Amino acid sequence: MHTTSRSLSRIVKLGLVCGILAPVWWAGIIIYCAHLVPGYSHVSHFISELAARESPTQDLMRNLGFYFTGALYVLFALTMLWQFRRDWRALLSALLIMAAGAARIGAGMFPCEPGCDPHVISLSQEWHQHFAAAGYWLMMAAAIATGFAVNRYQGLQHVLAAGIGAAVWCAMFLAMLFIYPEWQGLFQRLASGVLSLWLLVFAVSLWRYVEHSSELSIAVAPPVRMKRRERRAAARRARR
Repeated sequence: MHTTSRSLSRIVKLGLVCGILAPVWWAGIIIYCAHLVPGYSHVSHFISELAARESPTQDLMRNLGFYFTGALYVLFALTMLWQFRRDWRALLSALLIMAAGAARIGAGMFPCEPGCDPHVISLSQEWHQHFAAAGYWLMMAAAIATGFAVNRYQGLQHVLAAGIGAAVWCAMFLAMLFIYPEWQGLFQRLASGVLSLWLLVFAVSLWRYVEHSSELSIAVAPPVRMKRRERRAAARRARR
């Protein structure tokens, strides 16, 4: 039993590492690929242009950007499904993160046309736009849902404020993207950045929770509830 618990703990921690690594890797691969594309601007160019057809970093960005980070999202979500298997609210948020990871993989499977020109109509570019938009909205929903789901667990209450804040800021940046198209690359990165930061904060917080858990096989214990007798005794002491 002890060996099984230790092995399970290692698998759980590996899944949490995926959640920590995903946002850091996503930012790093964007910066690296942008450095390889002459004339590329983080302010005016979309992230997807790095994986567009005929881009010098098409294969690199698709494989190590969209596919790899999407897979990390899915693996992290699978870890959440195990950790919170007795809490349907948290299971729902894990499924949302998993769907967001699948959407990022889908966006990589369907690259946009050279330069992601909005005037060019193609089936691949349309599907890319649909998957990309779904990824943003699913992560926004996941940030809010996860915050409410884990708010009942000691040490994870701060995730709620972080999730709501990330979703609100992401929505604002996406709106600014359409209002100021000349800065579309910057606002897209800010929208992606706040969601990535939220995932990083949540994954690190969950890691710390696992580290301090007394039962590694069930890292996230049931919510702490005060029994009725304890509440009555506490009320009597307060009146004294």
